[in-house]
Amino acid sequence: MASHVLPVALLVLLLGCTVSAEVVSLTDATFADKVKEKDTVWFIKFFAPWCGHCKRLAPTWEQLGAALEGEDGVEVAHVDCTTSKDTCSKADIRSYPTLKLYYNGEEYKKYSGARDLESLKKFAIEAAAELVKEANEGEQSYIM
Repeated sequence: MASHVLPVALLVLLLGCTVSAEVVSLTDATFADKVKEKDTVWFIKFFAPWCGHCKRLAPTWEQLGAALEGEDGVEVAHVDCTTSKDTCSKADIRSYPTLKLYYNGEEYKKYSGARDLESLKKFAIEAAAELVKEANEGEQSYIM
């Protein structure tokens, strides 16, 4: 019976990891490359683990990651500013949580609206649609 405990424990561990897999954890080592991914909008929460507002937002942020998992070209991520200080400094993070959209390696928009799932989801989807529209308009003017 003991020989079955390890595989079951590994399965539980793996299943537990996939629950939050929709939210990508970015670090100083990964941030710059990830936000430069072509045609991908990154909605990023900059946070500190000790922050009360960040703790309250965490479950909603996980739900947002799951809700946007099927959205083409939209990724949800977070950056722990206590361990990725360089990234947070370059992003000019002065309070927690700070929510920003990035596109093609550049900050596109800062979010300052309501912190409920529907408001966050609407903001990310509308911003992605704006960016696609801007990109298409840019291609058309280039062709003409």
